[in-house]
Amino acid sequence: MKTYHLHEGTVVIPDGWRDQTMNVFRLPGKNGGKEAAIIITRDYETALESPLEYADAQQEAARKAFAGFKPLGRSEAVLGGQPAAVVDYQWRANGTVMLRQRQVYVRHQGAMLTVTLSGVVSEFQNLEPAWEQVMASFQLLDRNDEPDVAPPSAALSLPFVFALSTAERHLHVYEDEADACRQVDAFEVEDGGWVFFSSTGRPLTVSFLAKNRRGMFSQESGKYMLSPDIAGVALPLQQRLRGATLVKPLAPLETMNSVEVQLAAAGLSQGVRGPAS
Repeated sequence: MKTYHLHEGTVVIPDGWRDQTMNVFRLPGKNGGKEAAIIITRDYETALESPLEYADAQQEAARKAFAGFKPLGRSEAVLGGQPAAVVDYQWRANGTVMLRQRQVYVRHQGAMLTVTLSGVVSEFQNLEPAWEQVMASFQLLDRNDEPDVAPPSAALSLPFVFALSTAERHLHVYEDEADACRQVDAFEVEDGGWVFFSSTGRPLTVSFLAKNRRGMFSQESGKYMLSPDIAGVALPLQQRLRGATLVKPLAPLETMNSVEVQLAAAGLSQGVRGPAS
């Protein structure tokens, strides 16, 4: 059994379950400006042991994924007493906004941890004091009860589901699959009006459990479910965000910038290819 300490309290997790959470600490923008974030993600799937090798692999993925990608630096460091790698880079989101990220990679307890500072280029210097404080305080805790095998669904373990209307380009964020299927009209789904994605931006396919029924004077909505796109044909959300507007936010994904930060972090940690905007 493991006791986890959260911001709100503690919880005991049975053996065999592994922490696959993403920690997001958000700093709202001033006077309507873009927000910033510090994000911690965990990659249990990588075979790379060296943080420097992992940094190089992630930079190559970012170079192929992000429009206007520009590396700004790469160095060795120590985080929580362990060897780490640091990279800085920037890219252009939505064709106009220049974003910058600083990432630290460190291997710990069977996972490669990535700590990311993300913000607009023009404000990044103002974020560095907070970043230095976070890095100086970072401690790695020893845990001897982590499982050796990753759960098959690790890539989809976060609960959020994105739904994008194909006509209006409206992006909705739902708590999970059940919430999305309950709220998005089955007739519109059948007519191709919506596409769905996991919290990492990976496409989800629709399977109808009960067909829609259309009569002359009435109609009855069917029921459908979502599942990972095994065929891998559909485009990820990262490649479909251009021109999209967030109309149904869900904390902490309350702005388009926070959605982009979420997808960027998930994409880099999982090697997702394709532009982020």
